[in-house]
Amino acid sequence: MIRKGVICVAILASIWSCNKESEQAIVYFDNPGSTAGSEPNLHVSENGTIYLSWIQAKEKEKSKLFLSKLIEHDLTWAEPKLISEGDDWFVNWADFPSITSFGNSSLAAHYLAKSATGTYDYNVNITISNDDGNTWNTSLIPHDDKTNSEHGFVSKVALANNEFLSVWLDGRKYAYAEKDSSIAKEMTLRCATIDNKGLLSEELELDDRVCDCCQTDTAMTQNGPIVVYRDRTAKEIRDISYVRRVDGKWTEPKSLHSDNWSIFGCPVNGPAITTHKSKVAVAWFTAANDHAEVKVAFSEDNGASFGKPITVNQEKPSGRVDIQFIDEESILVSWLDNVNENALIQLQKIQENGIKSPVISVTETSEERSSGFPRMVVKNDQAFIAWTNSGDSLTVKTAKINTAYFPTLKN
Repeated sequence: MIRKGVICVAILASIWSCNKESEQAIVYFDNPGSTAGSEPNLHVSENGTIYLSWIQAKEKEKSKLFLSKLIEHDLTWAEPKLISEGDDWFVNWADFPSITSFGNSSLAAHYLAKSATGTYDYNVNITISNDDGNTWNTSLIPHDDKTNSEHGFVSKVALANNEFLSVWLDGRKYAYAEKDSSIAKEMTLRCATIDNKGLLSEELELDDRVCDCCQTDTAMTQNGPIVVYRDRTAKEIRDISYVRRVDGKWTEPKSLHSDNWSIFGCPVNGPAITTHKSKVAVAWFTAANDHAEVKVAFSEDNGASFGKPITVNQEKPSGRVDIQFIDEESILVSWLDNVNENALIQLQKIQENGIKSPVISVTETSEERSSGFPRMVVKNDQAFIAWTNSGDSLTVKTAKINTAYFPTLKN
């Protein structure tokens, strides 16, 4: 077992200076690997187990995807377990692996592997464990096009009957266009249902033109799964859209909010989603009219409609958002911001009625691509966050945030 090194530090006073108790709001604890690592992701299962995944990638060595479980009473990570490894992987700061639990003790993990020599010729590879991560099956590819094109930015969510939904960006139309000039070179959004034996069904297209390299996110509502992503119109407006599966059928893409961000290129900044009973909340980054903002919008009807967006208390945000419900009416949103020339991972509690807590800073970081996207989960009144420390070498860092230290928000 990895020995813990718990360090309790004061939150940056310039961001939040309430009282001495606030010094205990964030607890930093050792990452589970002593060697270099990056692209961490977190997942909490239905039974409350918290999983951390990350990649170790060294030049001239195989890339490796690892998994560890949190031992909460000790605040330590269990000994890492190898999920998969390969010397043909596509390892990218923004297109990172994830873990999803489903069925009875099953886990699904994904990584990206090259399909040809082109820079962005790579496939989604999904591997499944039916014994809570102890052993892993041979990987499968969820898309059937067999083209040498980009496939990535995967999100997954558990379904019933030992199945899960996998969603990804699919670049097959770029390959088709090379042979047929009547086909436009456009990224698409696709999905497939996969069971614990690796059997695929219902592979289909959800949107025929989307932004090329922004993360997707998927969550489960009372009515079925909902997928959020950055869309792309013919006029290069790249705002957030979503689709839902209701009564077994997918809805047409719908704009979440009209930011009208016109940008001739992918901003590499996808949305994040969280659900609680009939409620849905989405966080996203926009820079419409050259004004950078992180926004949050709530739905009370399983995502059928969303309210007016709420802007977080930001300085010079660069996005890289995540979001989780922490109670019936409130979410915790994380993002990367620049405050007084310092890049910081920020947190804020926001209620449906628009009331916002003070912002707290988890840590100073870097705006370089190598620092990646901080990821967050919530269990009971504790939030857990993981990020890449991009110092002399890439390492994974983790912290626990006591959400009870956020003040009660009143009108």
